[in-house]
Amino acid sequence: MRRGVGGGLRRLWPWRGRDKSALAETETEITAFGEALDVHSFSPGQPGATDEMRAELARALDAYDQAKRDVAGDQMRADTLDVLRTLDEGRHALACLDALIAGRPKPEHMPLCFFDARHGRAARQVSWAPPGGADRNIAVCAADAVRLRENPSPIAPRQPGPGSRVRAQPREAKPRPTPPTRAPQPQVSGKGGSGEQIHQLEMPSYRPAVMVFSTNGQARVHLRFEGRKGRSSRLYRLSGDGTPITARIPLPEGNKAIAFRVFAAGDREAWMATAAPLREVPRFHDEINGTGSDVVHYRGEPGPGVLHYAGPTLIQLEALDDRLAYWVTVTEGRAGEHTFQWPGRGYYQVRSAGAWSLSAT
Repeated sequence: MRRGVGGGLRRLWPWRGRDKSALAETETEITAFGEALDVHSFSPGQPGATDEMRAELARALDAYDQAKRDVAGDQMRADTLDVLRTLDEGRHALACLDALIAGRPKPEHMPLCFFDARHGRAARQVSWAPPGGADRNIAVCAADAVRLRENPSPIAPRQPGPGSRVRAQPREAKPRPTPPTRAPQPQVSGKGGSGEQIHQLEMPSYRPAVMVFSTNGQARVHLRFEGRKGRSSRLYRLSGDGTPITARIPLPEGNKAIAFRVFAAGDREAWMATAAPLREVPRFHDEINGTGSDVVHYRGEPGPGVLHYAGPTLIQLEALDDRLAYWVTVTEGRAGEHTFQWPGRGYYQVRSAGAWSLSAT
């Protein structure tokens, strides 16, 4: 699935060998969640925004990206239910964000319905026993809770009705103010950023290419692309420890310009974004380190590798294809040491919010 410019969603689903109704249902779920993200009124740079709020937004965006990656290949890595669970994590993140904005406690994260994840998030805990088994507490949706109360004997999974869509109740979409947009430029610069300004970087004639984003001094920056077409992500945490930034970001093919917003912790630090050829991507054979999101060129052979990470959130190492589009996630995890297998020479994208190092062993 890819998002076109302006937030429109194009359905490019390479499903093969699966139940078409279940896959169509999952497609609907991911599309609906993407639309919920697009219409949400929160901006990371708005007055009163906190790191906790930004973390919940990032968690929701990460869940959307993960759901998309789970269906990006010729077959799903596990099951459509895995995608539904990932989307449920994202919906809970948005619910937590709404609670923080309203000054309420974060809602409890109930799991998906025990009898069928397609029923949606559970509404309550009940006591239930399988045939010949002992009583246990399970989390079920409201409809199954009623069925168990009326008939305590074991029940078969309730099937969704024709045309039903399993999704959280949509919030009333708040109108978004239209931010000012500048004409495309081959080099874009500014100071700080609250996300109110949409910048447009003119794409080069050569492809593939990367955006090089840099600051002269210490900075914490989130960069958010307005369109998802051809992208593996729309939010990049370029630095997590306040160091000067020099980061590379893959640029999609087929666009004349790419629109983005900048969210910076301060309003004085100067930054610059420009398109550059692949020779600007750092190369390495044995070891490389960095901070925040970046693109690197591994020149070694297939074999074992080690990722060290000291950031506050999830880190992902993604292999890119020859067009710098997402290919496969090589490894992911929280702070610490992670071992993995290098697929071979090529370009890799690091998505993180802290300091990291990569090595071949």
